[in-house]
Amino acid sequence: MSDMGMTNKQFQGFVRLALAQIDRALQESPDNESLIALRDIFQSMLEDS
Repeated sequence: MSDMGMTNKQFQGFVRLALAQIDRALQESPDNESLIALRDIFQSMLEDS
């Protein structure tokens, strides 16, 4: 069995990609509270890593 984990750099890249998509969705729907909360979670994940 091999370890399929991500490096810290890969994780940060994934989070940045997700944040870009969330920001794009927020441009279309800026008042979507669920998207805002999700963006905040991903932003804190990026800051904590």
